[in-house]
This record gives sequence, C-alpha cells and structure tokens, in this order.
Amino acid sequence: MPAVWEQDQHDFMNVRRFPFKWLSIKPLVNVVPSPSLLYLAPFLKEDGHEVTYMEGLFYSLEKMIDKLNEINPEIIGVTLTSVDWENSRWMLNKLKKNFPEILIVAGGIHPTLWKEKCFDECSGIDVLVIGEGEYTMREIAACVQSGKALDEVSGLMFNKGGLLIETDPRGVTEDIDSLPFPSHELVDIPSYIPSPTFYKSLPHANIIGARGCPYQCTFCHTDRHVRMRSASNIADEIEILYRDHGVTDIAFWDDTFTLSKKRAMAFCAEMIERNIQVNWAVNARVDSIDRELLEEMKRAGCWRVLYGIESGVQKNLDTLKKGTTIQQIQNAVELTADAGIEAYGTFMFGIPGETYEEGLHTIDFACSIPLDFAVFVNLTPLPGTEVYEDLLSGNITPAKFTENRFNFKNVSFVPEGMTEEQIRYLIQRGHRQFYMRPGLIWKKIRSIRSYFDLSKYVRGFLLIATSKYSKQPELQGEDASSHGI
Repeated sequence: MPAVWEQDQHDFMNVRRFPFKWLSIKPLVNVVPSPSLLYLAPFLKEDGHEVTYMEGLFYSLEKMIDKLNEINPEIIGVTLTSVDWENSRWMLNKLKKNFPEILIVAGGIHPTLWKEKCFDECSGIDVLVIGEGEYTMREIAACVQSGKALDEVSGLMFNKGGLLIETDPRGVTEDIDSLPFPSHELVDIPSYIPSPTFYKSLPHANIIGARGCPYQCTFCHTDRHVRMRSASNIADEIEILYRDHGVTDIAFWDDTFTLSKKRAMAFCAEMIERNIQVNWAVNARVDSIDRELLEEMKRAGCWRVLYGIESGVQKNLDTLKKGTTIQQIQNAVELTADAGIEAYGTFMFGIPGETYEEGLHTIDFACSIPLDFAVFVNLTPLPGTEVYEDLLSGNITPAKFTENRFNFKNVSFVPEGMTEEQIRYLIQRGHRQFYMRPGLIWKKIRSIRSYFDLSKYVRGFLLIATSKYSKQPELQGEDASSHGI
C-alpha cells in the first residue's frame, strides 16, 4: 500500500529571491528534511508498504497534485508545527479537495496540543496523531490495508459521523535506542541547503539525539519527558550518513545536547575513535557547559553551539523562567569562543513586563559578548506554553494578542507597556546593529577560505542589507542614545 509523507515546513507559494539575476545564489530559506517523518518510514517499509517522501518547498501546488496522481497513495501523512499552521491548513484543504478519497493524517506538536481546533480550522484533515507517531502510523496503515476501523488504534483523534473521537492515549517509547534509524535514503540529501549560517559544509543532515527537555521556559511547548539516545547509537547513525550518503555536516535537533555531560563526552570519544570527519552543531543551555566539555567537543568536530539567551535583562529572564543569569550567559559565550567554537545566540522581544528601553539594552548586550551570530524575534505564544495559557486565562493582560498567528512573521502578542511598532523596530535594529559592526564584518572576511564561505556570507549580508528598516520609535523619558538598565 503506497503512502506519502510530506513536509510542509515552508511557504512554497512565497519564497523570497534576491533581485539580482546575475548573482547565482539559491534562495535564502532553511530547507531541511524532517527527521520526525523519516522515523516513521522504517516501520511502514517493514510491513511491506511503499513510502515516498515529498518536500513541500520543492513543489508548486499544481506539481504536487500531479505527483500525487502519479503515485496514487492511500495515505498522505503531514507533520505540522504551530509556526507553519497557516500554510499547512491551506495546503491540506487544497489536497483534500483534489483527493477526497485519500486518508490525510496529520501529526506533530501542533495537533498534539491543539486537537479539536485543528479540525475546526482545517477541513482537509481526516485523522490526527496525538503524541509520538512511529507505532501509531504503523497501525493506521494496517487498518487502511485491512479495512478495519481506527477506533482501536491508540493515540488518535478523528471525525466519525460528525463527532470527534479521541482514542486512548499512547505511551511514549522510553528506549529510543530501540527505534530503527530514519530512512535517510528516501530523500536526496544534497538537494537540501539550510540557511547559510547554519551549516559549515555540504551535504548537510539533521538528527535527533534526544526527545524532550526538562526545563520550564514559559514560551516553549517541548515535551518535558526526557529520553536520550546513547552516545554509540547516535554515532552509528552519523557514521551511516557519513560513509553511505557523503554527509559532512550534521545539526542536532535536540533542545539541549548537553543535558548529560557524561553522554556528551562519550559521544565526542566515539566520533574521535571512529575518525568520523563530520562538522556538527548543537543547541545548549548556558548553564550546561564548561571548558572541558567545549574543548572535547571542538576536538570531535563541533563547530557551533547555539544558546537560547532570550534577553540581556535579568528581570526578563526570570519572567521567562529560564533559570539562567546574565553572568552565566557571558561565561558560556566567552568559553565557547575560547574553545574555537562559534557561539550563536537567540533573543526575543515582547516578553511580558518588558519595556522598549530594556529591548534596546538587550541589543547592546548581544553586541557586547563574543557571539558570531544572533537572531532577534518577537515572543510568540505557542499552544501548550505557559504564556499562551496565561493569556487565555487572563493571568496576562496584553496590549494585543491574536491567538492563531504563530509564524513569527506577524507580531501576534504585544505586552502592556510596549507597542507593535516598537517590537518590529527592535527586531530590525537588533539585526542591523549586530551584523553591521566593522569588527564582526572584518572577522567574517578573515575567516573566508573558499568561494563556498564567500557565498554564505554574501547571502546573509544581502538579506540584512535589502530588508526594510522602520523608523525608530521615540524613547519615553530618556535620550535615545542612552538606554542602560
């Protein structure tokens, strides 16, 4: 029985391209296959089903319909995130209109947390997978093949006779080492190119080394139940990608790679002992690293650590329940730079209780520590997060809140004391002030070793240089050139 898994991670109807026809540079978009979907395929293939992976960004709607007519699947499976919900529901409604007889199954974090609202807003969905999907999808496929009803399959929600039916919850897989590796062979790995600052070499691939995160950040809806793969199991998958697929660059999708220093050190030892010549990058917390670990990570091929810093003001870190301090941030970034690893940082504006002046201070703070890369975004209350629930319950009184706009392109939430204009300006100013510093530009120029490096930096520079820049809002009660906190 054929099945199609589709990753609708990007707005394929509106991909920005640079307005220079002579410049042979690919669109600046983050194009990566979904490890989550590829984890489902081995179970289906083992049961004799044919599986095809389609990347939403690579197809117009018309070409996607043509491809589906060619494959003629019995199931279309899609992974959904809150960030891509608007694009996804548009696409699913179109697909259901063209293929009413095909069962459309949607899974991912967004359906798990939004359930009924997914059906309310998208008529193209037939079945939602709630929670982890490997064994659930295997049972759905078996039911479709045999003609049995879905009522006995755990971890589902579906429409039956006009009523929404939710079956018994499905437990998680505790031993994730027991899961087969994702079916990387289903995708043409070299055709995927991430955003220019998020890879060091090509071909690039992503892996999941752990599931869940134990921390309580108010803006994050990650599962709190942590399960980690062993160091040797992770190295086995990377070795397959390296030896069999020619992959030279890996990004971990784990929320915090360094949750266990012992496991992280063991992984580094595996990479060194096996002589796996792969560049790899991770996410980490500033309170979960030290000099010894960073130096060992560097020896094993780690080239970048991304820290979720969020703010340069301690009050705002406490509001977000980050559990970190300004001093820890400074120490972690400095240690990372000392180890010869690039340090990336993410920051957000529009934190409940934050002021415009504090936002300006956060930008100055980002420029004061030795980061190689910084991203500035607006806080977006995602379903299942504490800040989202506080808004719905009235514990937070917003100046603005639009519940179903999760894509970070729109400012869906504005806290009291700030304006949408201020948040938009802070995001733009943050990127320009950070990246247009002569010292950082000179550092990047000196690091260029090939045309490959040059093309990455040119693409990033053009994105910033060609973006629209809003007029600076007026500061309240102090000079715009002085905003120390």
